[in-house]
Amino acid sequence: MAEEETELSDQQKKGIAKWFLINAPAGEIQYVAKDLKSVLKDDDVYNEAAAVAFPIYNKSHLIYLKMPGGYGDVLVTSYGELQDNEYLDPKTAQVVIVDHVKQVCKRVRPATDEELPSPYIEEYRTN
Repeated sequence: MAEEETELSDQQKKGIAKWFLINAPAGEIQYVAKDLKSVLKDDDVYNEAAAVAFPIYNKSHLIYLKMPGGYGDVLVTSYGELQDNEYLDPKTAQVVIVDHVKQVCKRVRPATDEELPSPYIEEYRTN
């Protein structure tokens, strides 16, 4: 007797897609993402999964991105995260706005005094 195949719900598909993206080998997430898009054939499911998975992947793998304007590179880590998609580069006192899915810096803005480390901490960081 043949078993009936059941269609996965969108929620289940998102969960599986997130798992594959988050667990992609270092530097391979774009390849995994491309394959997932072709398997899922549903942009809405993929986009929702990617919006959650890419920030987790990027921060856990400590990726670095080129800052626009020739400022250098910024590390994408939970330690430098100010809020969603904003990361502090203490070396240049800049805040970088990141597009996690494309893995690029969209904009750079000067950090406010509240976002910068205290002068006491900065003295130790630069030594």
